[in-house]
Amino acid sequence: MQHCDVVLIEGFKNGGFPKLEVWRAEVGRPTLWPDWPGITAIACDSPPGAVADRPTDTGPLMLDLSDTAAIARHVMEHAVDR
Repeated sequence: MQHCDVVLIEGFKNGGFPKLEVWRAEVGRPTLWPDWPGITAIACDSPPGAVADRPTDTGPLMLDLSDTAAIARHVMEHAVDR
């Protein structure tokens, strides 16, 4: 991976890097946040209040799953140069 700017990895939860969680209410499971460290945003298909146990004034940024431009901006803003 020497000649790339950003690498997106689906399912690799244990690394020490910023994470974007994709969450859908219809799946019926809680978010990985706050149990997994490094989650900087949750992209979801439901209003922020639908994410169980998420305080409204703290926690990760909530993004609309259909707003790909906002998701891309967030990913680029949190890209880590290693």
